[in-house]
Amino acid sequence: MLRKRQQNGNDTTTAEINITPLTDVMLVLLIIFMVTATFFVSDPAMQVELPSAVSSALVAKEDGEITVVVNREGMLFVDEEPVSADQLTQALMAAARNIEAERKVVMVRGDHQAAYGQIIWIMDSARLVGLRHISLATERPEKELAPE
Repeated sequence: MLRKRQQNGNDTTTAEINITPLTDVMLVLLIIFMVTATFFVSDPAMQVELPSAVSSALVAKEDGEITVVVNREGMLFVDEEPVSADQLTQALMAAARNIEAERKVVMVRGDHQAAYGQIIWIMDSARLVGLRHISLATERPEKELAPE
């Protein structure tokens, strides 16, 4: 906002910028980004009952992570897109091409009732595509197991 001020008969113009509204907007944007950032760590939309493991740890999704989900019925999903067993290798290859990260990781989220052979098939398909880093998702048991 420009103001004209008279001092001793001379007209002088002073420029002032009120930054209070700008600060308010920036703080609101900061809060919105902080709240929405927590959604990136949450579980994916495809829910499966993971097998439990005592050594399981909470890990945030990494850059370069390709998620393969096997549900109880044996249906496959690559990054939440349904695929058939015949299309798994092509889907993994396409997902790997879309990732710019140097280290690409395949995260297998298999239901605890999924067939063991299907998990091996996923791991084998990932290795055929050239994806060597494979992780198996687990969850911590509700009750800690005591050594016998």
